[in-house]
Amino acid sequence: MRLEDERLRIAPEVTGGDREAFEEDRRLERRIMELAGTDRGARADELREAWRKNHPGGDR
Repeated sequence: MRLEDERLRIAPEVTGGDREAFEEDRRLERRIMELAGTDRGARADELREAWRKNHPGGDR
């Protein structure tokens, strides 16, 4: 199950005040943000490498 789908599944419990569901929601949110940040970092590395290939001798 996707992380976002799991968050949606437990949403009624979270809004109902279930403390364990709330903690799980926070954990899932942190993991989603971590994965999103990883993707951005990898893309930035790809762009830097492409720039270096297109601009020999002009490392930044």
